[in-house]
Amino acid sequence: MTVRINDILDEVSAYIPDADMRIIEKAYVFSARVHQGQTRLSGEPYLNHPLEVAYLIAQMQLDVTAVTAALLHDAIEDSLTKVEDIQAEFGDEVALVVDGLTKISKINFRSEEEQQAENFRKMILAMSKDLRILLIKLTDRVHNMRTLEFHSRNSQQRIARETLDIYAPLANRLGIHWLQVELEELSLKYLDPQGYKTLKTKLDTIEKEKEEDLRNIMGQIQAKLVESGLKAEVKGRIKHIYSVYQKLKRQGIPFEDVYDVLGTRIILNTVAECYETLGIIHSIWKPIQARIKDFIAMPKANMYQSLHTTVFGPGGERIEIQIRTREMDYIANEGIAAHWRYKDGSRISDQDGEKLSWLRQLLEWQKELKDPREFLQSVKIDLYPEDVYVFTPKGDVRRFPVGATPLDFAYSVHTQLGNQCVGAKVNGKIVPLRYKLNSGDVIEILRSAKQHPSKDWMRIAKTSRAKTKIRTWLRTQENEQSIALGREILDKKIKNLHLPKDIDYEELARDFSFKSAENLYAAIGFGRLSVNQVIHKIAPEEQKKVPDEPVKKKKQDISSILVKGVEDLLVRYARCCRPIPGDKVVGFITRGRGITVHRLNCPYVSEVDAQRLVPVEWDVKVAQSHEIEFTVVCEDKPGMLGLITATIGARNINISKMKAHSTATGNSICIFRVMITDLSELDGLFHDIRRLKGVENIERQ
Repeated sequence: MTVRINDILDEVSAYIPDADMRIIEKAYVFSARVHQGQTRLSGEPYLNHPLEVAYLIAQMQLDVTAVTAALLHDAIEDSLTKVEDIQAEFGDEVALVVDGLTKISKINFRSEEEQQAENFRKMILAMSKDLRILLIKLTDRVHNMRTLEFHSRNSQQRIARETLDIYAPLANRLGIHWLQVELEELSLKYLDPQGYKTLKTKLDTIEKEKEEDLRNIMGQIQAKLVESGLKAEVKGRIKHIYSVYQKLKRQGIPFEDVYDVLGTRIILNTVAECYETLGIIHSIWKPIQARIKDFIAMPKANMYQSLHTTVFGPGGERIEIQIRTREMDYIANEGIAAHWRYKDGSRISDQDGEKLSWLRQLLEWQKELKDPREFLQSVKIDLYPEDVYVFTPKGDVRRFPVGATPLDFAYSVHTQLGNQCVGAKVNGKIVPLRYKLNSGDVIEILRSAKQHPSKDWMRIAKTSRAKTKIRTWLRTQENEQSIALGREILDKKIKNLHLPKDIDYEELARDFSFKSAENLYAAIGFGRLSVNQVIHKIAPEEQKKVPDEPVKKKKQDISSILVKGVEDLLVRYARCCRPIPGDKVVGFITRGRGITVHRLNCPYVSEVDAQRLVPVEWDVKVAQSHEIEFTVVCEDKPGMLGLITATIGARNINISKMKAHSTATGNSICIFRVMITDLSELDGLFHDIRRLKGVENIERQ
């Protein structure tokens, strides 16, 4: 059904009867005029898109300003309209929201990774001014995902991956459940079409088969509650496709082993009735103790509140039951949108603002972290929390993501406590730094003035705050060490060449575009500037002992990598990502071991000190084979492995290692390690393998 302006007006008037509809109608006319003649990839008029987005905003029951801004959200970006025009026609508030949305989109960057990071940074800054900017951006993404079928396959994959990585977790953190579910399922539909189709068919089948069973279970619950004098609404449900998909992937189990696909939700009037109902349910069916969770006493970070229990129902079948009040049920679906109302013209309350503490934390990261990769890494950590609740010795509750350690707890209290953390007492027993916190733990940090952060701590810490503080300390220390090392290297070279000692190092630093002599020493110590380059600048002509070569090939012509601006360093290839000619690459300087070359999108690169990354490029004159690894998911049938190996052999590509195993889902996973000359050869091989009947997916490691 195509949304029309009257649908939006009817929706708004239902929850704001006295709303001034003229501004919405005016925005519709304005949007229709500026988008006149424009069409989407589907061929439909472009105006349909802002109408759909505005309708979603109205369904979330946001105010007239938000609905108006939704109708105008693409007006500046896709036409000659200026923000001043919006301001003159619709006022400052609407202009602020539309301008915020425009600034998120109107940006050009040097790389896809930087674009994703900076895009998100802009979004964080924009929504700090007005949360409606983010809510409109999310609904904009929902409608774009609904019409993704008209994009190319590559665009579908890219947009779906970004949606799953950023937008769906944002919807989760805002507590908008319906929006999160739709974004996740639409993303899965394009990222793994076969997996999505298979799971949907199985869940639809179960829903039909278990319909009668679910009705009987709900009837038993309702009868028992009535008997106890409780009025409740009991709903039945089947788990969402993406949550089941994630469980299968996470636990490595077949679909048949997912026991709690069925679920019921009990909605009552008061919190006291919720706890009373929990006792009643446990009197009917035996509960699984480990699956009882109280999110009423300790709400999730996204404001979600509910009691959860999983019981052995009729026939021993596991059933997940959620118990909550009507208000909790509303907030569970609408999240922050349930609080973000402007009916009386007032902004969000301080109390509701506390529920957005994670947003303030993201704002803190965007100010502190200048490198886009680091910022995006911190964002992703904060967007995927599964809550663990622990206690301080005084009984205060602190929330952490699953997998958090005593280091995360220590840094949440104070930076110095984190830097000096040697371990912790958990429930009175001493545990190491790697201990993973569990809900209910009482934590007491053990510290020592002699303790300092190490690089290993980056792998132990889970939270963005801890990682940022550790990285800051390590950088400070490494910088100090590099200054001392660089000064020592330069002094020795000057002494060996019998050069004058009255050198103006500050002026020398400026010659190399450094702000100070310390920066010059640090560059030498880090290995980013060769001491020979410095000597070449200051030594008399007759005393120059080094050749004037800006770029030098490494190690007797055995490397196919050229290092820009750095000399005399051994080049190695990272085993974590196994780069080959044609890949976008970057070098990481390791003192004493030369340069390690990584693929630019290697996860390791996002975690290291950006100051120690150097630009490198492939030397097209050097032909060299490189070992890479890839995985093929295919049907588990006779002859399949032989067919793949024959395809590899047909291209005269050597297989250095191979292994295969069957999965519970009826597939086979084959892992190959082969010698490849460059990316074009690998692309050709992948093209041949994908054409084989029975091959479902191929992915480079």
